Amino acid sequence: MTYKTKRETQARCLPEDWDRLAGDNPYLKRDFLAFVEETEEDYHPVYHMIFGAEGRLDSYFVAFRRRGYNLGMFSPVNLPISVTLIYLPMCVTRSGVVLGELREAVFREIRTIKGFKMVLNLPDGDVDGFAVGLTCSKCILTLRWDSFADYLNSMRSSYRNHYKRILNKSAGLTIRYLEENSAFDDRLYRLYRNVVDRSRVKIETLSKAYFQGSQFRLFAAEYRGEPVGFVQLLENGEELIFEFVGVDYSCNAHIPVYHRMLLEIVDYGLRKGFRTIDFGQTADDTKLKLGCGYTYLYAALHHSNPLVNGICRRFAPFLEYKPLKTRFRVFKEKL
Repeated sequence: MTYKTKRETQARCLPEDWDRLAGDNPYLKRDFLAFVEETEEDYHPVYHMIFGAEGRLDSYFVAFRRRGYNLGMFSPVNLPISVTLIYLPMCVTRSGVVLGELREAVFREIRTIKGFKMVLNLPDGDVDGFAVGLTCSKCILTLRWDSFADYLNSMRSSYRNHYKRILNKSAGLTIRYLEENSAFDDRLYRLYRNVVDRSRVKIETLSKAYFQGSQFRLFAAEYRGEPVGFVQLLENGEELIFEFVGVDYSCNAHIPVYHRMLLEIVDYGLRKGFRTIDFGQTADDTKLKLGCGYTYLYAALHHSNPLVNGICRRFAPFLEYKPLKTRFRVFKEKL
């Protein structure tokens, strides 16, 4: 099939059809991409577009070069590489690629990039010629309850009692929603850096300015007038997205700050009438015990050297993400 390609380096230069193809993915919209370009100094994306025979935008992907990416982050080994990531500019569960009728042309274009390149958060692993494996699954909670009390009451007693204890132990916390995101200060940003520094699975560290974006909803957990945690949310139609979190681990050691904030997200989602909450990737055990279910995501790795690419394909099963096999029976009845 005949097609043409074009590249841009600034989101403001992308055609209007870009947003139409992005659909319900808020992170691929031009305004959001431009916002990230403005707040992240080290982020220099290349926007690759595939046009059909009639000159209509059919598919595209967002790419940027990253050094020191740990290919073995889901295994005991450390394998830092320089790689072109086909990925959105923050660690979310969305893909940085839109596939139309010219799907094969997209992956053909990706294969022309020199060296390592990796496509993250694909909904399936059907990619010829690439080393394919599972990446972090996303945890989705479908909201079927009228209130937070109904949510707790629907649980089996062991889970319900566990969360009641968390609420009791965290009763000294104050949850405060920021009226203006410009109030996100150095104290809150340090809490985010605490989490980043302790995380094995990480791709980038976002700037303080990212958290001050007006499109987000932020709340802080405070103890004796001092912030000990925060959560960043993004409202996307009927879906609530849990983006990033910050935690004072010294406080969390004796007050369940993190778990209390997760429960606040559920409460907020129910009060505001959302249908689902995307709790994101990582910390699966905790989120599955909230009643979330897995949605599996895939990563596809390719190298321009056929020998290296063959090695990658052979060892992909040893480096892929391993979802939890335990199926938690959170609720009294199967929902």
